[in-house]
Amino acid sequence: MASGEDKSEAATPKRRTEARRKGQVAKSTDLSNILVLMGILLALGSVVSGSSQAITLYFASVFRNLDTVELSPQKVMIQGGLGVMTLLKAMAPLFAVTMILGIVVNVAQTGPMWAIESLRPDFNRVNPLTGMKRFVSARSFVELAKSTFKIGLVGWIAYVTIRSSYPQLIVMARMNVVQGVSIVGEVVMRVAFRVVGTLMVIAALDYAFQRYSFEKSIRMTKEEVKREHKQSEGNPQFKARVRARQRELAKKRMMTDVPAADVIITNPTHFAIALKYKPDEHVAPRVVAKGQDLLAHKIREIAQHNDVPIVENPPLARALYKQVEIGREVPADLYEAVAEVLAFVYQINADRRMRAGF
Repeated sequence: MASGEDKSEAATPKRRTEARRKGQVAKSTDLSNILVLMGILLALGSVVSGSSQAITLYFASVFRNLDTVELSPQKVMIQGGLGVMTLLKAMAPLFAVTMILGIVVNVAQTGPMWAIESLRPDFNRVNPLTGMKRFVSARSFVELAKSTFKIGLVGWIAYVTIRSSYPQLIVMARMNVVQGVSIVGEVVMRVAFRVVGTLMVIAALDYAFQRYSFEKSIRMTKEEVKREHKQSEGNPQFKARVRARQRELAKKRMMTDVPAADVIITNPTHFAIALKYKPDEHVAPRVVAKGQDLLAHKIREIAQHNDVPIVENPPLARALYKQVEIGREVPADLYEAVAEVLAFVYQINADRRMRAGF
């Protein structure tokens, strides 16, 4: 049977679980990156003002006292450290947004996942021949074509946006630095949002393609589905032996309850049903054993050996055998017939005790 030609069956839950355990899921790296970048762009408006103010205050304090401070290596190191800390505090919100968005976007694509098997060392990954095969594979050429297309698209969008902003950029020569920086910032943000918006559409298409490729990669042949079903359900022959053993044990337990029964109702030869009634424990009489043909004969034999009353009532015996499982109580529609039998048995037992007393 060909290995890659007849995978016509959808992956079973077990196959999906195994793939997930290995870290194989439908995921688009492009979509994750673009969504994170979009979140950063949206957060820049609220973050940049506070960050730029902190950085401006730091440099203002440095330059304000620059002519009065005696420079030394220690003071330069201290000021450098303060500068680094100021930059880190200013950029911390962006770092936090990036980290949180990265986690949220990836979990949204794959769901919570802890793929331990993917962390195991695989020496094939460092094998030069394997790496060369991956480098010259069809997938690598597709990725190269995608990257080239995206670079060209980003360049074209940037060119078109900057060209449309040319009148604004021309008058920057007549503006002060703050106004000029503001104009440049607007143009840059315009380019960024247009690029990210376009790439987000491409990333969404890439995610749909990744899902399609993943579903195709985990498809199974009919033989694989049958084999997995057999493994999950167990070997039929083994299960048959287990059921036979269970029936044998159930019969043995059932036979041990026959001597304690109140009455055996028979067909008289085809069926035998042992009833036990404890008014303080049972709502109705309970079937403690039942059998057909040879098993019925064995029940009658044990009953005779233990002096358990045997009553012939073919309709009641057939009804009890078909309707009541071992260990279950007699149904309400059979109360009257069973009560008559028990009353008859109790009368016989009372007569026996009276005769034994005399």
